[in-house]
Amino acid sequence: MDYVLSPPRGVAALKRLDDLIAAASGSTDGNCTLLLEHLHGARTYLLGAMPEEYAFSLASAKDAAAAVSDKTLQKMETKGVTSLLEDLEADREGHPTAPPPARRTEQRTEDEGKSELYRFFHGPSTTLGVFYPTHYIFASFPSLQNARDAARTLKAAGYQEVLAVSAADTIQFMKEIQAEVGVWGALMAAFSRFLGTEEVFADIDVNKAEKGAGFLAVYSPRDEHAEKIRDLVTPFEPLTMQWYLPGGVQSLQAGPSPGPQGIHPENT
Repeated sequence: MDYVLSPPRGVAALKRLDDLIAAASGSTDGNCTLLLEHLHGARTYLLGAMPEEYAFSLASAKDAAAAVSDKTLQKMETKGVTSLLEDLEADREGHPTAPPPARRTEQRTEDEGKSELYRFFHGPSTTLGVFYPTHYIFASFPSLQNARDAARTLKAAGYQEVLAVSAADTIQFMKEIQAEVGVWGALMAAFSRFLGTEEVFADIDVNKAEKGAGFLAVYSPRDEHAEKIRDLVTPFEPLTMQWYLPGGVQSLQAGPSPGPQGIHPENT
């Protein structure tokens, strides 16, 4: 069975989660309802090998535990969840460059007929109308073959959520974004251009696509992953390579950045 954590931490974490769930289930405190929801979610993500979702559920459970009226139960739940979070961090530090598991998202029927990138991101992947695939690296290459070779190298290294696409597919994807964001999205995109932020990166990618470049998208939630991905794909001559983080866009290329460093649209 797969776990977010490496054995035997995964087995021990499951046992502790079950104990925390059992303790909260026996309480008449109404505030335990939300706590139980997050604990059950953490259990599901632990068994499903979904580390980011597991960490988020644990953090949410910790917040919910603080609202429990029964002080003895509150202390036990908070301590237990904190311990699970510490184990997760310790496990990550022990395997800092291990490729992250692919996010498990069901294919949506409404994605049929869309571009490969649209289906890969399971939607337009925007924030306030601006192309923003959080926790993904999006890179352009001189040709589709370069992008495919880079993708093949990443998959051989254990990275699962990787996609190389053509210029035509990328242009179709950008058009799909424009069609879905509407007037509000167009206004936010224009504002982002004025500030010199994320939309500029999308403009650069569209410009490369129009010249026949190939593109690569890869899931990269942590610094260690991004650094290893950069090193693995550099031999294939990436033209641009941006890593989309919750706090902003980071260029992964050596030397001068191809565009201004952006800030997240939520902060504009």
